Amino acid sequence: MDKRGRLKVLILFLCFWFLYFCPGQAAPGSAEGQATQNRPDELGEVLGLVNFLEEAASFWQEKGHYQNRVAEFSQEQVAVFFRHLLSEGNPALKELRLKLIPGNLVEGWVILDLSSEGLGGNHNLYLKGKLEQAGRLVRLNLSSLFLETQRIQPEIVNALIDLVARARGLEARHLNDWYDLPEGIARVETGVGSLRIHY
Repeated sequence: MDKRGRLKVLILFLCFWFLYFCPGQAAPGSAEGQATQNRPDELGEVLGLVNFLEEAASFWQEKGHYQNRVAEFSQEQVAVFFRHLLSEGNPALKELRLKLIPGNLVEGWVILDLSSEGLGGNHNLYLKGKLEQAGRLVRLNLSSLFLETQRIQPEIVNALIDLVARARGLEARHLNDWYDLPEGIARVETGVGSLRIHY
């Protein structure tokens, strides 16, 4: 890949990161935009998972302990949920698909349309990683990341995020950052094409 190609890759990743994960990047009126992006059959899937999380949090707040139950959601339901979450106010995300594999392994395919960023056309991102948990924290630890057929090192992307975040006075959010589990959720694990949530 020549210098111009490498620069395109770096810009693409920085645009992707700041579109979805940096504070203050969500566009106004995002809820209205999202309503038109989701197909009607997908809205039921999103609401089902949202309602489940709200009920688990409500039980936790009222009782102060877990219910010792397990809920199972298909990889399609999980993908629709995260597509809704990530594309809210950001129409660049065109597709997100997940493959969930036992052992907390996750593979993903993302299509981004960054023509508004001057990067014309659709771009395919492929990722593979492992869902890890430490106490109440969870993360997706990436083992491989590709833009089309070009392998990208997650460490390089994280270093670039640090540079740009410092220059803009923003808090850096990395590809392998830890996040709090939702209230009421004790543990998550993957099955064959499914996500099992212990609550």
